[in-house]
Amino acid sequence: MRRDLPRTILGRTGLEVTRLGVGGAYCESAEGYGQALDAGVNYVDTARAYLDGEDERRIGEAIAGRRDALVLATKSGERDAAGLRRELEISLRLLGTDYVDVYQLHHLNTAEHRDRALGPGGALEAARQAREEGLIRFIGVTGHDWIQVRMAVETGAFDTVLCWYNSAMKEPESTVFPAAQVEGMGVVAMNAGRNDKLFLASGAPAKELFYRYVLSNQAVHLTVMGLRDVGRFLDVAAALAESTEITAAERRLLEQHGTEMRGAGKLE
Repeated sequence: MRRDLPRTILGRTGLEVTRLGVGGAYCESAEGYGQALDAGVNYVDTARAYLDGEDERRIGEAIAGRRDALVLATKSGERDAAGLRRELEISLRLLGTDYVDVYQLHHLNTAEHRDRALGPGGALEAARQAREEGLIRFIGVTGHDWIQVRMAVETGAFDTVLCWYNSAMKEPESTVFPAAQVEGMGVVAMNAGRNDKLFLASGAPAKELFYRYVLSNQAVHLTVMGLRDVGRFLDVAAALAESTEITAAERRLLEQHGTEMRGAGKLE
């Protein structure tokens, strides 16, 4: 009998989410996304920019008939209000929904982009207006520069944050995570396997261990995994349904492996 994936509450959003979510941009078909959802995952993350919109279209097909059971997240890289509103309306159409649960300001990786997005006439202004209209429920921020993301988090303007975190890249533990916990934000970790490189390396620990490692951090509510290989995703989902626990020995092994991989430049 298949076990259900564990769930948790995504910070101050109050949304109940599975601790493993689907990350967008890599799946080649709506059917692939459907298989991932059939595994019991209820969190789906995509972006307007992924595959020039094709990713949102595929996800829209996959979630038809089960939208209400899912927590749906997408993103806009626009920095001004008009641009974000335009992208939101396109996303809603392609996803086949009249609202998005978590709408994220994508890649706030520089002070300039953050200032534009959060300033007068910026993207945040449009996101807040859309929230008042019921088009989105919560506002998130994403980025790859941990310091810049932390600064966005510290504004208190966002309900969720999405950033890189894995056994080789522990910077969020001293930057993003403490700030997010102060704000009561939902924390979503991406790149637990660093685009699968961490666990596809010769002699690497089992792939599910990298996801258990990320989920063992008390600041992290869920982690997303892209569907580069649907079967691989299903294996990880099944393993996490069995357990999200990790031993001290496994933790040391993962961190040693991550340090070696990063030091050798194999995670670029």
